[in-house]
Amino acid sequence: MKQYECMLVVNPETKKDDLEKLFNKIETLITKESGIVEGLKEWGLRRLAYPIDKHKEAFYYLLYFNASKNIIPELEGLLRISLPILRYMTTIKFELIKIKDNKGKGKVIVENVANVEAEAAVVDSSEEQ
Repeated sequence: MKQYECMLVVNPETKKDDLEKLFNKIETLITKESGIVEGLKEWGLRRLAYPIDKHKEAFYYLLYFNASKNIIPELEGLLRISLPILRYMTTIKFELIKIKDNKGKGKVIVENVANVEAEAAVVDSSEEQ
């Protein structure tokens, strides 16, 4: 399972009850496929960069969840047909937690939240000359 975050831009005229029903559908969909909803963060009413469906402002929400990649098309299908959702974007959450030089051997090891290691060669300017 991977960690995802989904940014939701919601119509400002949406009632709280309708929004709660939509979030319950999303949570049910994620948990049905053995995923876990970690949280929902409300950013509040913000001005849009450009009008969307004649709206100049919208509510922003950030949804954090763990799930397999198979659930993403279903989730985005649900968001696509939901009337309150003006825009959405789902991304894999990737945070760097540790960067270390391997004792001056010219390699940096980077570990992310899933403990996946990636190695990158570090070029020293003194070695090039």
